[in-house]
Amino acid sequence: MSLLLMLFFPSKAFLQTINKEIFRLTDINKNSDTSFVPSELATVYIFLSPECPLCQNYTKDINALAKQYGDKISFIGIFPGELYESSEIQAFATKYKLNIPLFRDSNLNLTNFLHVKITPTVTFVEKGKVIYFGAIDNWAIDLGKKRTVTTAHYLADALRQHLSKQAITIKKTEPIGCIIN
Repeated sequence: MSLLLMLFFPSKAFLQTINKEIFRLTDINKNSDTSFVPSELATVYIFLSPECPLCQNYTKDINALAKQYGDKISFIGIFPGELYESSEIQAFATKYKLNIPLFRDSNLNLTNFLHVKITPTVTFVEKGKVIYFGAIDNWAIDLGKKRTVTTAHYLADALRQHLSKQAITIKKTEPIGCIIN
């Protein structure tokens, strides 16, 4: 039920201390251990919580992006910590029709490595480089406050720009949501 996930982060900050990091994640849907080394395919890690209203609201957007870009970019849902049982995460995925691979980061190793403090947070990584980090879009203004019309689609823009070999115009935003315990 665990996944060994090897990620390579060759940025200058990480090269000083490590060349590769191994993260042990629990696969929510499988009953066997799997060793996994990400391919050259870019990956979006989406940090989620079953109880976070914003995570619940963003599942349609996550599915739409995964459907649109899934042939070129991997989408992986990460549930930080041990607060939720696999059955609760599966119930969340079923209720909100979340159609991406889901893993629990019980020891918060990947979560802390990527400096994720809030759910939902997305981290778009390719070849060990964080391409975009932050909010999915600007729909949420603050906890309990939302725009009637979303005016900036940060993740979608980063995906589109990256795939068309353009410079990413916004590389980091502040996520708004539920604090990871």
